[in-house]
Amino acid sequence: MKAVVLNAVNDLQVTEVQRPKVEAGSSLIKVLACGICGTDRHIYKGEYPSSKPVILGHEFGGVIEEVGPGSKFKVGQVVSIDPNIVCGTCPDCVAGRTAFCPGLTALGVNINGGIAEYVLTPDTQIYPVKDGLNPLHLAFIEPLACSIRGMDLAQLKGGESVAVLGGGVIGLLVVQLAKLAGAREIVLVTRQKFRRDVALKIGATRVVDPKSEDVSEVVSGMDVTFECAGAVDTFKQSQVITRRGGSVIVLGLTAADTNLEINPFSVVVNELRIQGSFLNPLTQGRAAELVGSGKLNLDILISKVVDLAGVQAVLDAPPAEGDIKYIVCP
Repeated sequence: MKAVVLNAVNDLQVTEVQRPKVEAGSSLIKVLACGICGTDRHIYKGEYPSSKPVILGHEFGGVIEEVGPGSKFKVGQVVSIDPNIVCGTCPDCVAGRTAFCPGLTALGVNINGGIAEYVLTPDTQIYPVKDGLNPLHLAFIEPLACSIRGMDLAQLKGGESVAVLGGGVIGLLVVQLAKLAGAREIVLVTRQKFRRDVALKIGATRVVDPKSEDVSEVVSGMDVTFECAGAVDTFKQSQVITRRGGSVIVLGLTAADTNLEINPFSVVVNELRIQGSFLNPLTQGRAAELVGSGKLNLDILISKVVDLAGVQAVLDAPPAEGDIKYIVCP
């Protein structure tokens, strides 16, 4: 079978590799769609730890090609895959903090993932999806699961003012989730006009261009701010525009060696809650159900579909103006 293999930092090849053999407790998935994530770009550039060589891709789903003995799944089922494999027995797993499992192993990061024709997947990671689901929507389930985790931490009850900093796929999914949660005001801040226009179509009540407006002057007193850009500037902005007693939920991922200063006095006197949100603990099933419900507008977020040969060009360049989500169909 063919797969996109990361051999070393900045060394990516479409390679012919042996098709995995099914064992008890696992299934062979024929990949229908795999999203390209910002984390993939960080891994490719050496900014996020990973094993090498490894087949990239952690936002994927497909159809079950073969099952192991005694499996509860059936050949032909269309499924989503949770890429984060945990032990299930450590204190963090038992407490529901599966993202902190010391034995966590991620498909597409530590072991072979979904930018390939086939993937061998533990049955524990498989979530069947609604019949007739657009196969391209399989690429949104894992990032949506991560976004739902952020929403859980934000604890929206309805009626809140929400700011979303960053108009990538996570930011635009959070806009839609905030709308479903009943937020009164949803402000999306992003540099790209195309993304601002999309945000207004899917639930934002207002958009801001940080190139032409001072964000701290035109956005203030937000109950919850979601930092979805993974940038130092937006992390700083999030603390300024959030009201006293409000929350900053950090979903954006920077390079691992990024550091910045925080004013502890401001955090204390404003009782500001700064909360990181990591991975998708116990949210993959909910994300699969929500995607199947049709309540989200996902087609508007799809920018380009590429084959395996087109992956390197995507990772070599920053997202083009107006692009939101790239999807690989092997």
